[in-house]
Amino acid sequence: MVHPIHKLQEEITSLCNITYKSVDGRQLQLDVFVPSKKLGEEPWHELLERPTPTLVYYHGGGWVEGDRFSRFLEVLPYLEKGWAVINVDYRLLQETDLFGGIEDCLDALNWVGEHAVEYNLDPAQVYVSGESAGGHLALLTGMMNQESMRELFAKKRTQKVAGIINWFGITDVGKAVDFWNDPEYTRLIDQGSKGIADSHYKRISPISYVTEDVPPIISIHGDADINVDVGQSSELHRKLDQLGVKNQLVIVPGKKHGGFSAEELTDCYDQIWKFFN
Repeated sequence: MVHPIHKLQEEITSLCNITYKSVDGRQLQLDVFVPSKKLGEEPWHELLERPTPTLVYYHGGGWVEGDRFSRFLEVLPYLEKGWAVINVDYRLLQETDLFGGIEDCLDALNWVGEHAVEYNLDPAQVYVSGESAGGHLALLTGMMNQESMRELFAKKRTQKVAGIINWFGITDVGKAVDFWNDPEYTRLIDQGSKGIADSHYKRISPISYVTEDVPPIISIHGDADINVDVGQSSELHRKLDQLGVKNQLVIVPGKKHGGFSAEELTDCYDQIWKFFN
């Protein structure tokens, strides 16, 4: 029996440290992992003939820490499934406000659309995902309407999102700030608020952008999470249900902010594959 890791070694080409954006003297980078045939000689790999479903992944870390390298294991199930993966870095709150981080994630998504032909990605099957703060960014990137993006960033989303995979992400920033009750952390989140916190929190909360036009959303959340209360996901999916949006909430009993067992993760991914057929 062929080991699945060896199949990945055979079938996936890694194209790393690609700059998708330069801002304030900083080069923001992403890595592309794409199904291919390894040739053993120049040009070393050959992309598959069929366009590939693609996941764009935003790491977690409370918007203040983490990077794309630290979350590489989170994307392996998608590679094993035969998808391409774009693993993204974005500016943290020490470098910008939350609007800046959200804009970076939008720019990375648009980069995928602009380079879909080059890497043989299927523009009709581009999904966004992330965990915790990365889940928040994935939700916003896929859910914000074009009018809001033009207002906040003077740009629009040029790459359509086929679905969102949210791992215990923040959906209501105002409620999360109250729950955390951390003044120093709140100060970082409040950057860009212009002194109007409530309005600021609404503009950066995915739950503010629930409409019948948002893409299908599946969320995974432990019901004992003490970092991001499971109610954040429950309320989002209640509103999605009200508008008839395709959605699913997978509750992992007794689990906190991740830390799921191998068996639980297997079930979560089975639910993801079924949700997106």
